Amino acid sequence: MRDCIGCGHAFAEFRAPEDHVPRTYGDGYFEAGGSGYPGYLEEAELLRQSGRRYGALLSRWARPGRLLDVGSAAGFILQGFGDAGWSGVGVEPNPRMSAYAREQLGLAVETSTADDFRSEEQFDAVTMIQVVAHFVDPRRTFETLAQRTRVGGLWLVETWNRASWTARALGRHWHEYSPPSVLHWFTLDGLTRLAGELGFVRLGAGRPGKRLSVGHARSLLESRAASSLPARVAVAPLRLLPARLTLPYPSEDLFWIVLRRTQ
Repeated sequence: MRDCIGCGHAFAEFRAPEDHVPRTYGDGYFEAGGSGYPGYLEEAELLRQSGRRYGALLSRWARPGRLLDVGSAAGFILQGFGDAGWSGVGVEPNPRMSAYAREQLGLAVETSTADDFRSEEQFDAVTMIQVVAHFVDPRRTFETLAQRTRVGGLWLVETWNRASWTARALGRHWHEYSPPSVLHWFTLDGLTRLAGELGFVRLGAGRPGKRLSVGHARSLLESRAASSLPARVAVAPLRLLPARLTLPYPSEDLFWIVLRRTQ
C-alpha cells in the first residue's frame, strides 16, 4: 500500500493483469465468502431496501429520472431504486450476476465494466454503491462516467472511509485492506476533491444506515481471524447467531456522498 503525500489517498501498488476483473470478481466472489460474499443472492431483500433508501435520498436534490447503476451485481439495489421511482440500466462484469438481473428481475443490466460501457445516453444520476474502491484507475473511470452524466445530474457514492476512527484504530487489521479486490481507500475530502476536478460539487454526505447479515459479517471476520486478534474477538459472538439474521452495521467507517455535475 502507498499513501499520496499530497492528498492523503491510499492505494495498492498493483499492476492489474488483463484478466484481473474476471479472476477477482468471478462467481467465487459472490458465493465463497472471504473478502466477497458467502451467498450474495440470499441478501436480495436487504440490498433492495438499500436501493429504496438511496432512491429516496437522491430525491432530496432531483426528481426521479434515468439512472446508471455501476457494479449492479444481480440487480437488487437497482431494483430498489426502481421502487423509489427511478428507471435505468446497470453494468456488472460478472456474467452470472448480470444474467440473473436480466432473466430473473427483468432489469437492463449489461455484462460490462464501467470503463467498457458504451452508451450515448446521458443520465440524471449515476450510482456507485460499494464499487469505487475496486476501480483499478478511479480517475479514468470517473472521467468515463462524467461523460455519461448530464450537466446538473447527480452522483451517489457509498464507500469506506480510511480517515475513520475505526480504520485508524485497527490499522493494518482493518477489514477493508484486502487487495487485489479492494485497491483504493478514500476519504470524504479526497473523493470530493477528485470529483471537483471533473466538474462536480458536493451536495451532501453522511453515514449510511447499513445493515449486514450475520453470515456475511461472520465470513468477513473469519477470513481475517488467523492474522488479526480484533477479528477473532469480534467473530466469536457471531458464531452463536443465525446466519440470515440482519444487524445494524456497528461502525462509522462508511460514508455516502452526493455530488452534482456543474460543467
